[in-house]
Amino acid sequence: MKPLLVVFVFLFLWDPVLAGINSLSSEMHKKCYKKGICRLERYKSEMLVAYCMFQLECCVKGNPAP
Repeated sequence: MKPLLVVFVFLFLWDPVLAGINSLSSEMHKKCYKKGICRLERYKSEMLVAYCMFQLECCVKGNPAP
């Protein structure tokens, strides 16, 4: 029972540690050009306005004027 508890605690605490190490997580959902949001892939209702780091797309909702 004790080893199982240790495994659960390890898995629970490991995720925040990896989030701090992973540089992609800090770039995801970051504000970018023209009030856009950086994501891996834009939705059909969004328009691509720029590129963020790590090949993320800067997406803006709707179809903004150029």
